[in-house]
Amino acid sequence: MELTELINEREWRLCKGPDDASDSDLADAFEYFCANYWFIRHPERGRILFPMRDAQKETAYAWISNRNSIVLKARQIGFSTLAAAFAFWEVFFWADRFEVMLSRTEREAAKLLQKSKYGFKMLPDWMKARGPGLVSDNQLKMVFSNESALESLPSGNDPARGESVYRVFIDEMAFLPNSEEAWASIEPIADVGGRIVCLSTAKGEGNIFHKLWVGSQTGTNDFKGIFFPWSAGDRDTSWYEVKKAQLPDWQLAQEYPSDPDEAFVRSGRPVFDIDVIRAIEPIDPIKGTLLALDYYQFKADGGPLCVWSEPEPDQVYCIGADVAEGLLHGDYSVAQVINAETLEVVARWRGHVDPDLFGSDVLYDLGDWYNHALIGVENNNHGLTTLKALQRIGYRNIYRQRRLANRSPQATEILGWRTTAASKPLAIDELGKAIRDGELGIFDEHTLAELRTFVRDENGKMHGSPHDDLVMAIAIANQMLKHVWLPEYRPDLAPPKFSFDWFANQIEPEKKEKFIIGSFNARK
Repeated sequence: MELTELINEREWRLCKGPDDASDSDLADAFEYFCANYWFIRHPERGRILFPMRDAQKETAYAWISNRNSIVLKARQIGFSTLAAAFAFWEVFFWADRFEVMLSRTEREAAKLLQKSKYGFKMLPDWMKARGPGLVSDNQLKMVFSNESALESLPSGNDPARGESVYRVFIDEMAFLPNSEEAWASIEPIADVGGRIVCLSTAKGEGNIFHKLWVGSQTGTNDFKGIFFPWSAGDRDTSWYEVKKAQLPDWQLAQEYPSDPDEAFVRSGRPVFDIDVIRAIEPIDPIKGTLLALDYYQFKADGGPLCVWSEPEPDQVYCIGADVAEGLLHGDYSVAQVINAETLEVVARWRGHVDPDLFGSDVLYDLGDWYNHALIGVENNNHGLTTLKALQRIGYRNIYRQRRLANRSPQATEILGWRTTAASKPLAIDELGKAIRDGELGIFDEHTLAELRTFVRDENGKMHGSPHDDLVMAIAIANQMLKHVWLPEYRPDLAPPKFSFDWFANQIEPEKKEKFIIGSFNARK
């Protein structure tokens, strides 16, 4: 073999990576290929090689090392170009890889594939000869002799139907005209081992791109979430100041965000104080399972129970519970535990479980472990099943609904917390005040993430985007703080000093009946 051939073979292997390459080796190989052989068409500088910026290097590594990833980004920082180069690199250097790039329209799909075609055209002749031959080339598809192919499609197509797709790229996913339908056609790819990459700037909240992003941040899906601000490109502060003067605030936050909150939340209507929530430093919990033996034992095995502080004998606790249907891919059932004296969230359980088992197997043990805590269960829908299961097994410290409109809101015989048009705003507003005033200690990064994306829509209704299980559970637990010291729930304990019940006990007996009780605040 001649020296030139040896050199070319060495270059080929540097571009592909070793046969036993690690994720890091593959990322280095892709970077080498782009910096030395992949040409792009720059709008001002013409034909140039593609030396990647740090943000693009980080993204390529994430695509290699994660099956599913989602990239939230500012506009025009070179990620469509990166996707076109990466997809080509995989199909050119490896056999039997079919990759799909989805765009909004057929015109945009053709433009995206053109980026790959341009780079291929500019490869040196020896690399084209060493690699697989191009056996089919049309406006939307390139097929190579190694049985790999790269196809670019408008979002209306179904890439999962009848094809074994290795990886699909969804470009500007939030702006697809049929994003929900597109996702429904793409999701089966992951179920059979394929890989999914979502790329987009933000377009408000509630769409499928936003839901997937939130899931990547709250740990409710398997996507690796990556964010890149406007500064990830080749722009400076003076450029940003010009844009800031030209664009309305919502558009600037959406298209050229500095952080994910700007991209999504600041262009919406957040209920809670975003700056306050962002200032809270989360603390990693111990994740495990509560075992009910002759005594309770917390086993740190990565289970659904997160614990920041185990129960202490002299402390009083309350629990708020939000109940889901129990479906494997549906909403979560959640329990939040608050120490009524320190006002810190000390534990959180979240998982998929049947409503009756949530009561008998989860809440009973959790409440019993935390010193027979007062448990407030949302009794809407499936919550009634949870409450009945909790009652049947013999748990006595269950919150009973109160008539909020009465001057003295006495307990009824109705078990659980009822979320209504009157009670929900009250619970959310009081939770917001507790967070804003620094009264409630919240350490869970997933709860903080849900609080950031809890919004008020145009009709004034409040909801999570997409989930609010953690928010509603902690809002109910916060409401339980008003009642946890009541004699009906704590007959064996004296109320804390300066609580409403404590003040009632200071009044002469004949005047006690005139004192409004029923809402007791443990906060000093």
